[in-house]
Amino acid sequence: MRGRLLSGRYELVELLGAGGMGEVWRARDRELGRDVAVKLLLAPGDDGERREQLARFRREARAVASLDSPHIVAVHDHGTDGDSPYLVMALVDGRTLHDVLAESGRVSVADALSWAVDVCRGLEVAHAAGIVHRDIKPANIMVTGEGVAKVVDFGIAKYTEARSSDPQLTQTGQAPFGSVLYMAPERFQQRNGDGRTDLYALGCVLYELLVGRPPFVGHAAGIMYNHLNDEPLRPSRARAELGPDMDRLILALMAKEPDDRPSDARAARVELERVRAQAGAVPVVVKPPSEPDPGPEPEDVRPEPAPAPTPSPRPHYVAKVSTPPPPSAPQTPPAPRRRRRNALVGAAVALVVLGIPTGFALSSASSSSGDEEAPVAGPSAAMARDYVIGVPFDWSLDDRYGEERAAIVEAAFKDAERTSGKKLPVRVVPVEDYRDTPATEMLEKYPNMLALVGDVSSVDGVETEFDAQMATIDSCKDSSGPDFAFGTMPSKYDMGKQEGRYLRGAYGTDKVIVGSDFNWDDDLADDDPYYRELGHGLREAGVDAVESAGYPDEMDEEDVARDVADNRPDTVTLPNSRQREGWVDALKKSGQLMVVQEKYEASCDSEDDHEYTDKEDKLVPDGTLRFRSFHDERQPKADCELYPKVCAAPAALREMFEARGGVELYDATLVLAAGIRQVMDDGALPEPGAADARPEVARGTLRDAMDGVDVKGLLGRYRFKDHQALDRPVWVDVREGGKWKQLGTVGSLTG
Repeated sequence: MRGRLLSGRYELVELLGAGGMGEVWRARDRELGRDVAVKLLLAPGDDGERREQLARFRREARAVASLDSPHIVAVHDHGTDGDSPYLVMALVDGRTLHDVLAESGRVSVADALSWAVDVCRGLEVAHAAGIVHRDIKPANIMVTGEGVAKVVDFGIAKYTEARSSDPQLTQTGQAPFGSVLYMAPERFQQRNGDGRTDLYALGCVLYELLVGRPPFVGHAAGIMYNHLNDEPLRPSRARAELGPDMDRLILALMAKEPDDRPSDARAARVELERVRAQAGAVPVVVKPPSEPDPGPEPEDVRPEPAPAPTPSPRPHYVAKVSTPPPPSAPQTPPAPRRRRRNALVGAAVALVVLGIPTGFALSSASSSSGDEEAPVAGPSAAMARDYVIGVPFDWSLDDRYGEERAAIVEAAFKDAERTSGKKLPVRVVPVEDYRDTPATEMLEKYPNMLALVGDVSSVDGVETEFDAQMATIDSCKDSSGPDFAFGTMPSKYDMGKQEGRYLRGAYGTDKVIVGSDFNWDDDLADDDPYYRELGHGLREAGVDAVESAGYPDEMDEEDVARDVADNRPDTVTLPNSRQREGWVDALKKSGQLMVVQEKYEASCDSEDDHEYTDKEDKLVPDGTLRFRSFHDERQPKADCELYPKVCAAPAALREMFEARGGVELYDATLVLAAGIRQVMDDGALPEPGAADARPEVARGTLRDAMDGVDVKGLLGRYRFKDHQALDRPVWVDVREGGKWKQLGTVGSLTG
């Protein structure tokens, strides 16, 4: 397909994505010499339908091409190549909200409302032209590098619906055309919808952006019933800072009857802007002055735009555009309602919580020296007698959680001091953060901060390139690189290599459908190892790894069965949430080996997060395999032979290790302590408070020294290449009697 020339003009260059109705390609417009996006749709049905369907396609494409809004991806051209219709669209440099949610779990209030307002602006223009989208969902909303939301796939809804054998059914026969997670009740009742159908879908999308999951999840039939009969959990129940105004707004958008929703997209936009103004969630991005305005709007709901930001150089935060409140807002965060983390966000993303845009709440714990001194504000703080080591934890967790994590770090520092006989001039501080505030505020509170260890990905360093300014040791994430923190967990790629080695040796696996990852980029992976995914590692091990036919979270049982029949895999890795039940039901019938992936920061899960993963794990049958990157505190004795230091630790320490990720955090601290000793031995770490002590220089020096660290921890050896730990263990479990039973590490099982 690559290199195919459509209508003698558009050369297909790179596959960007694929779904049940076609493929999206980066293409080169030879006539105008520019790059474009081409959506190549499936050919129409039999000869009797072809003429009518292609005529419908041409009418819709012409109508959409006339739409002029910065919040609609422009359609430049359309045509057919043979029997395959295609749309030529502007190529947007950005990411879909589906990708943003897959990485972040949920987003800041400012971003969610800003993007919803943008979508409404696009819908205003389309609805005024008599065009209803009919498939508003995260995958059909893109966010540019500047934070502007744009709606894609206008103009193909009626055509793709007609492509089904029954105009009211998807290709699976389960539901009306569209994504069932975001569909309005009238769609299931075969009623003609209008623009308010899109508003219902937007309410579902906004709910997911703020809460971290769609309003209803489960089997397709159950979700349909929910949309028709049930009110979703109020967003404020899942995220306390949202408040009643946000509840009323989302529930109004999701009203069962169209007449109970906002009257049109403009009315919805005005209400969104009112809630945004009251919340102080002011978006950073300045809207283009040329943007069409369908009518006047109240002046009191139009927030004053802030200066546009400099685009972040870090690729994984392209869509982050929120900002702290304006100067008139309180500069210290109000005490939030303390709660345990919402388990429904999911194990894959539970620690990446984009919270209220206020600031850091920093509390000091006892240091290894017994110092309880409060942080000193102002320049004189650099004269404090100890360097500070920060232990980040998410604002949604109890303070006790941060204190427990800090206690593990202190214990590891004391162990390092006993082993080396050298006092380390550090004190440990748990750092509770709200993630929307730049990390520079933390350094203003603690100018003597030397390093961070633990869940460092929860600290917002985007605006300051924080990882490049100090040694940050990440004991949670599964991939890192030279521009990021030092990652002590195995990368996705290395997990894939080890899994492939085990599956080939123990089960003779030749082919795997990877349902736990989607949309790999082979070209990026070739250029930058940071982008190598689980599937790339499986291929390196000699396994034919293929992506699922569609987004795993949106595939139901029949989709999975069709994908398995087409690809004939030996093994399938299951998605981590949402539609796992449909996958399991299909695979029970076809007989493939099922694999659960426990990675994606799972080593930093709290106790409440286990409720979610336990519920998902109950779906899988005995005989299912699980690969994980962390010591399982629920099977503490299983590692006594492989890692005897864990079981030989003092009783008080073993009690600390009953928390998920405790051993990993302990080892990450030993790694950090080795770097500090190295810098001290080299004479490059001035005594805290000395005349020549410059904390910013000490931070950079320590970061550079970490590259050469080689440490034996409780879970084996730690050494780094490009900030990624090498040869870290991957454990294998099997499901027996409804529980996981450890078989060993891949290394111990394969030699």
